[in-house]
Amino acid sequence: MPHEKTDPRTGMIIKIGLLAIVTLIGVRAALVAYFDRLVQEQVQLKAGNIAPEALMSLRQNEKDRLTSGPVAIDKAMAKIAEKGRMNASPDIVPQQSRDIAPLQGWTKLPSEVPPPMMAVPSAPPTDTTVPPAVADAGAAMAADAATRQNPQKNDAGAPKPAGSAGHP
Repeated sequence: MPHEKTDPRTGMIIKIGLLAIVTLIGVRAALVAYFDRLVQEQVQLKAGNIAPEALMSLRQNEKDRLTSGPVAIDKAMAKIAEKGRMNASPDIVPQQSRDIAPLQGWTKLPSEVPPPMMAVPSAPPTDTTVPPAVADAGAAMAADAATRQNPQKNDAGAPKPAGSAGHP
């Protein structure tokens, strides 16, 4: 069986190895520099060093619209703070929705709309007084909490029998 008796070309192997190492180091350096530049651009953009022109023009346009309306925004805010929302302007008084679409339901399984919702809306009340206050539910909640704290008493205040389980 024949064997190769020539010496390996070590000079050529070393040259190819060094060329591969230099190429890998150069590619790595180029990629690191490229991605570092991209990261620096994003940091500058997010940190505010580069002014976003579209955002700045949008903000200026909104500011111009707020100050050039029929009433300047600061004057309108002062008027609402002074008179309250209910008396400042009839345009911003809260009104009950007349939208019946949620009541009609899903289109594949529609339901009938109650007749009162289909009625013509009445004129808004002209009374500018504050509506009556809603009854406070805190008293009932306090009584419930007292009952939960002392579960040994029933509703009449007498102790429960020893064998009963559960809460009132």
